[in-house]
Amino acid sequence: MSQVQQTSLDVYYNKVLPNLMRRQREVLRVFIDNQYRDFTNMELSVYLRWSINRVTPRVLELRNKGLLVKYCRRRCGVTKNMALAWRLA
Repeated sequence: MSQVQQTSLDVYYNKVLPNLMRRQREVLRVFIDNQYRDFTNMELSVYLRWSINRVTPRVLELRNKGLLVKYCRRRCGVTKNMALAWRLA
């Protein structure tokens, strides 16, 4: 891991995560732990074992905070339908 990547992760762990609500932290943690992967809402739902109605608002909140960004539109690994996938900003 490069120094820039480590510095970015340190900022997430020390500055960003403490200022989020618990469920927002749990969603963001998935992206931090899988920083080279993107997720659709349904993939997050399965990964976290949460209902989709619990995931979608958290993703929107994190997007509004500028922490997640739209990465691409692709086939969801769960539903097999086309869906937006998100990634760390």
